[in-house]
Amino acid sequence: MLVKNNFFFSKEECEEIVVLCEKAGITPIHKIDAYNKWDMLRIHDNSIKEKILERYKEVFSNDTTLSFDLNAITTNHISLSLTRYYDGRFLEMHRDTSSELTSVVVLTDNFEDGRFVLSDDKVSIEHKTINDTHLYSISQGNALTFNGHTIWHGVMPVYEGIRKSLNIWVEPESFKIQSGDNEFEVKIQKSFL
Repeated sequence: MLVKNNFFFSKEECEEIVVLCEKAGITPIHKIDAYNKWDMLRIHDNSIKEKILERYKEVFSNDTTLSFDLNAITTNHISLSLTRYYDGRFLEMHRDTSSELTSVVVLTDNFEDGRFVLSDDKVSIEHKTINDTHLYSISQGNALTFNGHTIWHGVMPVYEGIRKSLNIWVEPESFKIQSGDNEFEVKIQKSFL
């Protein structure tokens, strides 16, 4: 399981991102059930996406483990959301439908629990069957980045305070895979989460 923990934003930048996302965010229409026990705003504003993408490229500019050309990624290839967890809210284990890279940046620090969970197998957060998982307490401004399409992930319940995070999905429809000295193009059918 390849997981990266990177610094993305200062405390001040986190606060600014929360304000921007809460102004520009759109509440998606979705059913609240065992899988959807959080508040979410989708961010479609290109100026916000450009700022986030610029930082994303800075953070991963020297990363040789990426299997595609990060410079080829545009705002059309990323999706953003601001999520909020509080009063026992959590995110059940799932895999993303089309994200080559998923990053979760924690934007606040005034909450209890809300640890991020990663696992090779599906487990249930709601039923606390989290054996054989990896639990991460992510500091404000830091992010976990992983292949959200192949790794099961979720968020433990938040019991006090509000955990706000920025979720970044890199969803390239077409990008170049580098494998040794060979390079070839791969096409992915884009789907919405």
